[in-house]
Amino acid sequence: MSLTARIVSALLAAFVAAVILKLQRRGGMVSKYGLLWMATSAVMLVMAAAPDAVDAIGGWLGVDYTPSLVFMAALGFVLIVLVQFSWELSRSEQRVQILMEEVALLRRELQDRSPEAQAEG
Repeated sequence: MSLTARIVSALLAAFVAAVILKLQRRGGMVSKYGLLWMATSAVMLVMAAAPDAVDAIGGWLGVDYTPSLVFMAALGFVLIVLVQFSWELSRSEQRVQILMEEVALLRRELQDRSPEAQAEG
């Protein structure tokens, strides 16, 4: 990896870390996701600082073209994050549905208890 590519990678990792810290301070990101992205930026920084380590890992795994290993790892990471988000979104939708049903039942109960409803009955 050229020196320019290493510098750009390190700057990108630092930028990601700065954005994540800013989002967490403002309350715009839950801490568990912040930790995930901070770990990601740390891995990016290590890869930028020690590209020989990535080459060594590629050699141990039998990968001839190391950048393909990096892209495959990134793709795997993105897929895991997408599955996690889909699972949490599904869970949130179920919770919202239950809350909507409870609100509807409470509204109905309030309408039944209102003075107008008692005067009619």
